[in-house]
Amino acid sequence: MIALLGATGRIGRPVAHLLHERGLPVRALVRDPATAGLPVPTVAADLRDPASLRAALRGCERLFLLTPHGRDQDLLEAAAIDAAIAVGVAGIVKISGGAASLSPNGPTSTAVGHWRSEGRIEDSGLEFAHLRPPFLMQNLLEQVAPVARKTGVVVGPFADEPIAMVDAEDVAACAVALLAAPTLGRAGYTITGPRPVTHREIARALNARIVRLPLGVTAAALRARGETPWAIDHAVRMAAFLRSGAAAAPTDAVRRLTGRPAVPIEQFLIRHGEAFSRRRSRPVPVPVPAPPSAPARATRERFRP
Repeated sequence: MIALLGATGRIGRPVAHLLHERGLPVRALVRDPATAGLPVPTVAADLRDPASLRAALRGCERLFLLTPHGRDQDLLEAAAIDAAIAVGVAGIVKISGGAASLSPNGPTSTAVGHWRSEGRIEDSGLEFAHLRPPFLMQNLLEQVAPVARKTGVVVGPFADEPIAMVDAEDVAACAVALLAAPTLGRAGYTITGPRPVTHREIARALNARIVRLPLGVTAAALRARGETPWAIDHAVRMAAFLRSGAAAAPTDAVRRLTGRPAVPIEQFLIRHGEAFSRRRSRPVPVPVPAPPSAPARATRERFRP
């Protein structure tokens, strides 16, 4: 039995659907089974109620772990990990942060939390697979598409900074491949698209102009939108981290784990054309040249014996 925590999100929902299509035994742990809308059986469980987690995890051999993004994310993950250990779960597939951000001095509290959670899993002796996407293409649907659709302008803190973006559905496919494997092993995987992409290339593909905002203006815009101080601090710190080029190095993990290539940005933009287009017809991204090869950057993969 495979347990899913985070099955209603951008990565977790396709994980549930793919496991269901494979006919594998799955149980989704959700706060409200009546509203989950999933194709797999659901059971009530709350990350803030350890007893409910233990009850829901009994009889499960693998756990897919994805918790809500927030100030206490590491505490919620600790509760899930401890519950899994207590009831005898054999392995955990965790959705983590980008490998370069993971350290006790990471750029955000979330990055530090992911580092702590990975260490907790590794110290448990369980089998594990840490999936480390640096930036989801789906972020563009929230950060770029609304303004681009209304104004034809790509606005944000990025322009020419290369980011190895990945489709959330590719991350889900990698998770499913591991959850369905005979053994998990003990490994971490940086999950990226086929090449680094810049927001300027995205603007060109959408036939849009681009405006790169200073980080202070980005913070002010988020504040005006009603975001919390924690969310603003996280967003600005992550923007600064990504602007450094730390998430530019692509990997072939999607191909290695799933047997197929990762989705390129052009295909993603076509699939979600209505979200970006000012017209009712979908934009057809123009070919964009691959950026010059950046100097090789060591992507830190963290393992413990």
